[in-house]
Amino acid sequence: MYYNIIVARPFDRVFTYEADDPTLKIGQIVIVPFGKTMEVGMIIEGDVIKPEYTIKKINRVLEGLQLSDTNIKFLKWVSEYTLAPIGSVLKLFIINKDIVSYERTDESLHETIFKSVKLNEEQYQAKEKIIQIQETSHKPIVLEGVTGSGKTEVYFELIELEIKRSKQVLIMVPEISLTPQLEYRFKERFGIEIDIWHSKITPKKRKEIWHKCFEGEPCVIIGARSSLFLPYKSLGLTVIDEEHDSSYKQEDNIRYQARDLAVVKSNFEKSKLILASATPSLETINNINNKKYHHVFLSKQYSGLPLPTISLVDLSKNKLEKNQWISNILKSEIDQCLNNKEQALIFLNRRGYSPLSLCVECGYRHQCIQCSSWLVMHQQKRRLLCHQCGSIQEMSEDCPTCLSKDSIKFIGPGVERIAEELSQTYPDKMVSVMSSDIINSPKKIKDLVSKFSNKEIDIIVATQIMAKGYDFANLSLVGVIDADAGLFGGDMRAIEKTYNMLQQVSGRAGRSQQPGKVIIQTYYPEQPIIQSLQKRDRSSFINQALAEREQFKIPPFGFMTAIIISGSSKANVEKSAQQLVYVKRLSDEISVLGPVEAPLNLLKGQFRYRILLKGQSRKKLNIFTKKMINSAKIPSTVRVVIDVDPYSFM
Repeated sequence: MYYNIIVARPFDRVFTYEADDPTLKIGQIVIVPFGKTMEVGMIIEGDVIKPEYTIKKINRVLEGLQLSDTNIKFLKWVSEYTLAPIGSVLKLFIINKDIVSYERTDESLHETIFKSVKLNEEQYQAKEKIIQIQETSHKPIVLEGVTGSGKTEVYFELIELEIKRSKQVLIMVPEISLTPQLEYRFKERFGIEIDIWHSKITPKKRKEIWHKCFEGEPCVIIGARSSLFLPYKSLGLTVIDEEHDSSYKQEDNIRYQARDLAVVKSNFEKSKLILASATPSLETINNINNKKYHHVFLSKQYSGLPLPTISLVDLSKNKLEKNQWISNILKSEIDQCLNNKEQALIFLNRRGYSPLSLCVECGYRHQCIQCSSWLVMHQQKRRLLCHQCGSIQEMSEDCPTCLSKDSIKFIGPGVERIAEELSQTYPDKMVSVMSSDIINSPKKIKDLVSKFSNKEIDIIVATQIMAKGYDFANLSLVGVIDADAGLFGGDMRAIEKTYNMLQQVSGRAGRSQQPGKVIIQTYYPEQPIIQSLQKRDRSSFINQALAEREQFKIPPFGFMTAIIISGSSKANVEKSAQQLVYVKRLSDEISVLGPVEAPLNLLKGQFRYRILLKGQSRKKLNIFTKKMINSAKIPSTVRVVIDVDPYSFM
């Protein structure tokens, strides 16, 4: 018998193998010889005609391991939608050869008495409404609620119902930094162990979780993007927490939007799906408007306290002192906060100490030799770092070009510089920094969150890592240092991301014990986005943003595909980009923009060009893209990446 097999390698085709067993089934996992190695694969078609060339035999059939029809259907859909090789998509499900061999242990959820939680009236009504919807509809449900309204407790109630039905539950989070606090809250509420799934877990734990999902054991998983591809057998409910977050977009290898894929997966499986956020994405709001999603809204904070007051500091009138980045108005609010024995969060979405190092004598700037980006000074480690490729240079205050002594000055602040200013202003207070390059492991995140929760830290200076999901009882003040960052630029989602981030970080203040205050420093207080933030008039922002998107026929009112061409020779990359554009270009329904040099035109030593395709049909756009790629003769030294539904335009 001959079988067609998908191999977990980046190939968009099947390979034929021979087997003595005529009873093998579609979806069975096998080990096959591939080149000079053994590779894991999956049978996709049986009883095929023997090709004219020599056929290798299947090395081993892994007994009892067979992906379900639904998983296979989802696998094929992901490949077709993202235009990723089907073998690469299979690898998302299978991961590696090692994961499929496993001695099963009985660690399923045991019967336990859950801690009862008293919901307020609004939460209770939201829960009941969701249960009612789920009885008659499989459409996704958007659980929107102001920051601090208790969305987590509402979906915990719904998870409890699924646990009692012995179902599998997935809670997806956009970043692993959110897992420790959510894990703690879950254990406190349910008293049972849950499984955490992300890139930092051990191979042994990865294997245990994979097989637990495959066997259909009742389990609850808190996971990052890749948890979506675990081989669930009895998935009852998926919760996408912070559904608006752009971190759900995978930007390496296969490019996919995990939130959107979760919607498709739940539809295939007829399982329940909840999208939770205080700031739903414009795509999600458009789906609510078009009745594709149900909508449940929590309008009040759980604590009963009013939402934090938001005040603006106009920096064009309230001038900052030399080499100071925190206004006197904000410092006065910090004084009051600390005098009341409360905690403050100072927010700046910029890592390191200073984003630019400049020679005041000759104008030299420290730039990465591998990337078209400036090096960022990190004072804690006394080094200059490229945030694109990770390359490091030793820090010197002497200019390497004109050789002037002590001529390098550090321009602008990062979180480390803000923390330095605060430590100088409040020498007797504990100031800590929370950014992804310093707090870079689940353990470090857990430790810092624990210290802040236990009031061992007075002021925390943080990037966007702190803008979502966290709940600190004693945090009463949020100060935003540079609210204008991100409001200007060519990224169509920049304003939405900035608005959401500022609203989310504002929601960290005054969640349980005392009313909160938010102070936003800005040079553009009259800017419509800043105004709508201060007035909490999100609907005006949404209406304007959706109208602009519709006018330009961009998502959610059209479809886009980006093609990124890169290589070590700029001439070859440019030539390949031009060739792609002129092949199969004629189409009245598809707009072709570019090629142009990417804003980040040198990345990790590779020159980059971009092409943007726009159309009103995803199917037609994908057909056009495939023809375009397949018709061009691209040299092996040039890499072409297809990004369906792009989020990054760099």
